[in-house]
Amino acid sequence: MAGLSLSPAPPPEGSVTVAVMTSRSDMRKRVSAKMILRGSGCSQDASDEPVRSYLYVRKMTSWLGKKTKEALTPTTISASHTPTPSRPVSPLPASRNGKPVDRPGHLEVRILEGRGLTLPPDVAIPDAIAQAAKFGHQRKPSNRSQACWWLPYIVLEYDSNATLIEATGGQLTSPVWGSHSPFDVSRVSDLVLSVYLRTGPPPSSDRKEPPSAGDDILIARVDVIPNLDSSSETEQWYKAIMGQGEFHVRMSFKAQNEQLTVESFDLLALIGKGSFGKVMQVRKKDTGRIYAMKSIRKANIASRPGEITHILAERTVLALVHSPFIVPLKFSFQSADKLYLVMPFINGGELFHHLQQEGSFDQTRSRFYIAELLCALEHLHSFNVVYRDLKPENILLSYTGHLALCDFGLCKLNMSEDSKTDTFCGTPEYIAPELLLARGYTRSVDWWTLGTLLFEFLTGLPPFYDQDVNKMYQRILHDRLHFPENMSRDARHLIAALLDRDPAKRLGANGAEEIKRMPFFSKIDWKRLLAMKIPPPFKPRVGGLIDVSNFDSEFVTEAAVDSVVEDSNISETVQDRFVGFTYNPTNEALANDGGTYGSVLA
Repeated sequence: MAGLSLSPAPPPEGSVTVAVMTSRSDMRKRVSAKMILRGSGCSQDASDEPVRSYLYVRKMTSWLGKKTKEALTPTTISASHTPTPSRPVSPLPASRNGKPVDRPGHLEVRILEGRGLTLPPDVAIPDAIAQAAKFGHQRKPSNRSQACWWLPYIVLEYDSNATLIEATGGQLTSPVWGSHSPFDVSRVSDLVLSVYLRTGPPPSSDRKEPPSAGDDILIARVDVIPNLDSSSETEQWYKAIMGQGEFHVRMSFKAQNEQLTVESFDLLALIGKGSFGKVMQVRKKDTGRIYAMKSIRKANIASRPGEITHILAERTVLALVHSPFIVPLKFSFQSADKLYLVMPFINGGELFHHLQQEGSFDQTRSRFYIAELLCALEHLHSFNVVYRDLKPENILLSYTGHLALCDFGLCKLNMSEDSKTDTFCGTPEYIAPELLLARGYTRSVDWWTLGTLLFEFLTGLPPFYDQDVNKMYQRILHDRLHFPENMSRDARHLIAALLDRDPAKRLGANGAEEIKRMPFFSKIDWKRLLAMKIPPPFKPRVGGLIDVSNFDSEFVTEAAVDSVVEDSNISETVQDRFVGFTYNPTNEALANDGGTYGSVLA
């Protein structure tokens, strides 16, 4: 059999030796034949399908937005003050995006028509589309958008919030839309039009949503910078920056500083639940935009040392960082008993859901995801923020197939390049060796988890996984890396460099640029990736913008209710800790003009 022989002796500390896994059966030997399904009181034979069994175990303990608690020791984070991040330490891309607006309000957008649209080179018109375009739709639809299902449709996005616009007439090369789309504005962002052509047959007569869009063809994209300094209406044609064509767009902005409560939203579906609260899909009543609302009971976090600090840190980071690969904060507000964080609803679901469905990803898809995550982590590090909990459950997939990092409850603020911290936290499968050795750790822990994640994408299992957590920790400290024979040399080299047990020698210790230069990423144009100009290799199958089929059915079958809290008895001292939690874009902008963000949550 090909590959290196395995030595029983552990490698020297600070190094990772590499052995080639010669077959899929070798991987199976590393996994226990019985995988206990936590919380279900039953077991499942995993001898034939270790990857799927492992993923099923993970599914049983996963929920959107849930923080992973410390595995061995309680947190040592001080709860005596609210952390605030320092200013970026490295230059960020020149962009207006992310700057809080002086006047929050509503952006009204109407995409009127297009002209000169063409398919990408070497892409043929799908048969169903060609037939419909030639003979017309023979059924009698209940509305015009169903009659024009075969024409290009638009996914319109502003600040990670998306809406779907169906054509109402025209031709393949010159469709007509005309739909009115309002967006909530809390910070400057590009308005992005992604134009798709369906590949499948028309929707059935009893189906309200359009057909699944996983295989649809991206034919053009337009980026528009809205004018938020004037309430006057603008109207003009914009050329595509990807593909061919022009688009007639009308826009206007109206300032509106609104005071939000939970009554400002319709509660649509429960999509996650944990010990501190729940996550619901909601619709904002005035604009109709769909969001994910995380509600957290104050009494629940007040009873746990450090949890208030975690929540306030999450709110601070989400409000101040801006990356296309990080879920932004749209609103935050509070009642006497609860905290509310409102973010765009990313309806492609957790990346974990897709990994569970497929077992593993091919190299092209894995490279694309890791590249976007690398950009997200680089952006956080530029703000001296360490993420510390990278895992598939904390990564969402957008309607168009891009990644969005979420759940910042375990992030660490004010971590400069040479700073160390010693709080033991994270998820066991992804914990770096330096955490286990309790010697303090730096930003390099994020690069260890990135390497672990790449290995899991390509194989379906983390590299040192064991059902027994203590054994898994020993494997993280001492075991060799084992690679399948079919893993490319470039992937092996990248993973081995990211999983160096010496954090000072680990790839990324000198910054993200040295990771980007690895041969594994030779096909990535980083400027185009950051501008989201590289089409994703996979587009999730989503029935519409409110579709929750990519979320755990255990939750979505429950009613979405903002439960009443009785007798929470929260002291005035604890309530004072939440002063400044409400997200006010104007105040955030003023804080950005100073040397620190200390006034944001003062």
